[in-house]
Amino acid sequence: RLFIGNLPFAITETTLNDFLNGSITHLKWITDKETGKFYGSAFAELRNSKDAAKCMQEINGTQLMGRPIKLNYAPPRDLEDWPPKSRVITGGKVANAAGQAGGKGIKAMSVKPEGCCKLFIGNLSYDIDDEGITKFFMTVDAEIKAVRWLFHKDSGDFKGVGYVDFWNTEACEKAATLNGKNLLGRPIRIDWAE
Repeated sequence: RLFIGNLPFAITETTLNDFLNGSITHLKWITDKETGKFYGSAFAELRNSKDAAKCMQEINGTQLMGRPIKLNYAPPRDLEDWPPKSRVITGGKVANAAGQAGGKGIKAMSVKPEGCCKLFIGNLSYDIDDEGITKFFMTVDAEIKAVRWLFHKDSGDFKGVGYVDFWNTEACEKAATLNGKNLLGRPIRIDWAE
C-alpha cells in the first residue's frame, strides 16, 4: 500500500491509475471527516510489492497535472479495515460517480448567488500573475475588474488561490465556464464567491 500526496484536486481514479501504470486495485481518497473536502492525498493498494517498488523508484517526485507527486510506503495499521470492500472510497463523503477525488469538476460548483460578480480560483500555478489571469479569462470575453491573491500569514508565500471580481454577472458566468481548464499546466478550480 502506498500513500500518495500533493495530488491536484481535479484528479480522478482513472488518471491516477494510469499514472501508476494501471497497478491500483483499491483506492481511498483522504478527505476531511466533517466537510468531506478532499485533502489532495490518497492511499492506494497496488497489485503486488513489485509494482509498489517500481512506482516508488520511477514515479515518486514526478509531475502529475503540474504537481510533483509524493509517494511513501504506508502499511495498514493493525485494526484498519484494509483493503476496503469497494474499489474506490473516501474518508468522508463518497467520491463522485466518475471516481473523482475532490469532486471539483464543473458539476461540483456551489449554487450561484444571485447577481454574483466574484469567483474563487484555486489550484493555481505559483507562476500566475495579474496579466496571466486577465488573459486567461479574456479567452471567453470575461473582463476582470480586480484580482486578489491569497498569501500565508506567517511565511508570506502564495497559497495558489485567489478571488476575481468581474464588472457584471454575465462576465462572471462566462469566466465560470473555464472551471477545470488548464492554466499554466494545471486544471484551474473555480467556484462562485460572495
